[in-house]
Amino acid sequence: MPSDFQKQLEEVERLVRNDRDEVGKRVGVPFIVFTYDPADEIEVDKEVRNLIGKLEYNNQNVAGIDMRDLVFTILEDRGILDRVADLERRDRDQLLDGLKSSLLDGGEMGKLASAIAERAEKADTVIVYRMGVLYPFASASTLMGQLETNTPDDTPIVFCYPAKVDDKSLRFLGESEGTYYRARVIGHE
Repeated sequence: MPSDFQKQLEEVERLVRNDRDEVGKRVGVPFIVFTYDPADEIEVDKEVRNLIGKLEYNNQNVAGIDMRDLVFTILEDRGILDRVADLERRDRDQLLDGLKSSLLDGGEMGKLASAIAERAEKADTVIVYRMGVLYPFASASTLMGQLETNTPDDTPIVFCYPAKVDDKSLRFLGESEGTYYRARVIGHE
């Protein structure tokens, strides 16, 4: 019997495979946010990879973006990964400010959003997963805000985020981080 998150991923698959007219900028719902219990992270990671494989098997060009890998790649490419690890031990506040600056660019089109947008240009569907790495310096809603006007109109972007939905707000580790009002949220409460 499928778990709750497997049923929710089936809903994501339905939207991006069969009912694409229900998502995308042209219908005012440019993003899908699939939320799940952080305790299910390992199982969800496996199921998300299976979903990517199913979509590709059905002739979709899918940009599967592992956010953890993307963050570390950007930091390494900028030559600051070692400094980030050192700063994490010494000054957490300075680290968070530095990560925001390096990856989000003060609310403009930051490195993370730029990398996602670039991959979206060549994809039928984008699936971003392992997003817990963003906490506490970034949020899914921040990325959605940066991406809204910078991605193709007909390319759904799915954010797989380990959070709860609470009164239309996303809660990660018990803290509210807001929500993006134009996203279709599929997840647990």
